[in-house]
Formats: sequence, structure tokens, C-alpha cells
Amino acid sequence: MARAALLVYAVLLVYGSLSPWSQWRSLGVGPFAYFFAPWPAYLTGFDLGLNVLAYLPFGLLLALALHPLLRGAAAAVSAVAIAATVSVALEGAQSYLPARIASNLDVLANSAGAAVGAVAGALLAPALIDGRRLLLARKRWLRPHATLVLLLAALWPLAQTHPAPMLFGNGELDRELVASLLALLDRTLPAFDVQRFAAAEVLVTACAMLGAGALLAVGLNVRAPRRRLMLALLLAALAAKCITYGHEFGPDRSFGWLSTAAPSGLAVGLLAMIATAATASARTAALLAIASLLALVVAVNLVPPNPYHAHWLGEWRPGHLRNVAAASSWLARAWPYAALAALVWTLLRRPERGQGH
Repeated sequence: MARAALLVYAVLLVYGSLSPWSQWRSLGVGPFAYFFAPWPAYLTGFDLGLNVLAYLPFGLLLALALHPLLRGAAAAVSAVAIAATVSVALEGAQSYLPARIASNLDVLANSAGAAVGAVAGALLAPALIDGRRLLLARKRWLRPHATLVLLLAALWPLAQTHPAPMLFGNGELDRELVASLLALLDRTLPAFDVQRFAAAEVLVTACAMLGAGALLAVGLNVRAPRRRLMLALLLAALAAKCITYGHEFGPDRSFGWLSTAAPSGLAVGLLAMIATAATASARTAALLAIASLLALVVAVNLVPPNPYHAHWLGEWRPGHLRNVAAASSWLARAWPYAALAALVWTLLRRPERGQGH
């Protein structure tokens, strides 16, 4: 699980570091000229802290992923070396992006964050990975080969940091692509009034919650505290919404995502999650998740743009968090499709003995 989480985090890190992935050009200097340049003239504590925090989980996951091949100081030093190399390479690539500024100080801050995470990972690895109590808990709670679905379930709250038109409305494709597909089918987007927008948000919210809860259930045994874990997943997603809206729109708008239809969607979705927790079959949970996620992406992409949300989004200012915003936007679009692919793979894979319940 640590290695799978490391791969996912590395992808998000690369995507956020090199956004917007456009207008690449050369300034006539080498990609690593920044490394020997003077310190930046203007420094902000927020930017430095963000660089440290961005690489802290990276260092932690590296140290955990290296266990048991490397332990203790060897794991920590190797993790810092790998993280620093990645940081140097990404800063070098930023030299070709007009919207980005490569900085040697960023490399230093990234390496410092990775060092803190690597030391923590090296110290925690024996207890987290080799600890008998946790090992028994994993065997009691988790199904075999459930790493992928559990990791995707854990990513669901992070996908909510992007301000979607509807609560938990992930999976939105490019509108021009959707229009082209509808044109091929000789169809157009239906007209929507306030009542239809509200009904669509109830459907989207409930389907997203059921999809995420059922996805989590696919990786959990019957003996696991499914209801509590699903509730924790939901609370994490709502907390991510509140924190993001409070940061980007102001503390007084932390609950700006709570539209008139959202409570109804939350109530329906919560009942669906509770019912899903009672199923003992991984196959049943997988089929529920697939059906709900398919309904989610169809509804999200067939509902026309909400003018109120477009006006609201006009006030969104990523500011210092533009890199995080770019990664969260990509994750919000990709999450349902990645979850669907993982669920289909789970169903097609030959079941292990005793894994049906």
C-alpha cells in the first residue's frame, strides 16, 4: 500500500509542479542554471512552508516504500536523496514554463520537507509494517489484494478540494468534447430550470457517496467497522470542502458549497452508504459502486453549466495554492474513471479462495 500510495502521490506532485503544461519554451539557458543562481530577492513564509509540506508526505512514503529493503538511517538518507533528485529535475523542467519560476530555494525547502518525512517514515516503518497488532488488524479488516480500491477511496476526499458545480460532482469532461459526442448522436443538452438543477444535485451527491462508500466496502471484510470508516470518509470529504472554500472564498463562505439541494443529497447518500455497509459480498459492493459511478459521470456531464456556479467560480483565486489547485482539478476529473477501471479490474480478476465474503 505504501508503494502504491507513493506512485499516486508522485503523479500528483509532478502534475502540480508542471502545471499548466502549456507554452513550453527555452530562454537560452540550461535547465539547471537556476541551481547556481543567487537566492530569490523576494521570499514569503507561506511559499516556503507550502514547499516543505508538499514534500513531507513524499519523504514519508519513500521511507515506508523502501522498507524492508532499507531500514533506519539508510532508508531515510535514500528517501531524501530520491526526493531531492525529483525536486531538482522538476525545477529544471519549470525553466521551460513561462508561468513558473525555477528556484534553488524551492529545492532546499522541498528537501527539508522530505527529510522530515523520511525520518518519520524510517522510525514508523517497523511499527506500521511489521507490527503484529497492525498486521492482525489488516488481516481482520482488509480483503486480500485490496490496495488499489482502498487507495482510490482514500483519494476521494482530496478530489473534493476542487469547486465542482454540484456537491461531490467529480468526473466532468471538457464541455466541447461532450457537445461533440452529443452532436454525433444527434442530441443536445436538455434545458434546466432551478428545480431540475436541484434534482440533479441530489442525484449526483447521492451517487457519489454511494460510489465512494461501495468502493471502500470492496476492500473491507465483514469484520471491519464499515459504517464508521464510511462515515469518516464522508466527514473527511466535507472537511476538505469547508477548508478549500474557506481558504479560497473567505472564512465566511466555508459552507458555500451547501446549496439548498445538498442536504437532501447528503441524506439520501448516507442512507445508501449505510445499506451498502451491510453487504458481505465484494462483488455486490463492486457492482453497486460501478452503477453509481456511471450514473454520476453521466449526470455530471449531461447537466448544462449552472450560471450561478460560473459566477461563483469567477471569485475563486487559487493564489499561492495554484499548484495544489491544478492537481486537485485533475484529480476531480479523473477520480471516477480511475475508480471504475479499478472496479472492473477487481471483477475480472480471478477471485482468490475465500474472497467472496
